[in-house]
Amino acid sequence: MVDLVHVDAEIVLAAAGELDLLADRLAAAQGLSGPGTHVIPSGAEEVSLLASNHFNEGAATHDASIAQGIVELRNAAQTLRIQVTEYVAQDAVRAAGITAVQTALEL
Repeated sequence: MVDLVHVDAEIVLAAAGELDLLADRLAAAQGLSGPGTHVIPSGAEEVSLLASNHFNEGAATHDASIAQGIVELRNAAQTLRIQVTEYVAQDAVRAAGITAVQTALEL
C-alpha cells in the first residue's frame, strides 16, 4: 500500500536557509580563528622551523576541510531549493490532471 507523502515547501526552504546560515557561521568562525591556527617559528633553529611547519600543515588541512564543509553546506541548501521547486511544480501538474479527470467523470 502506498502511503501519502506530505511535503511542506516552506519547511524545506527554511531548512535550506538554516544550512546557509550554518555555512555563514562556519565561514565567520574560520575567518576569526584562521590566523590564530597558523604559527610563526619561535626561533631560527631547525626545531622551531620544523615545529611551526608541522602546525601550519595541520592548519592548512583544517582550513581546506572547513572550506569544503562550507561548499557542501551551500550545495545541500541549493539542492533542497531546486528539488522543492521541482516537486511543487510537478505536484501542481498532477493536481491539474486529477482535477481534469474528476471534472470529466462528473459530466
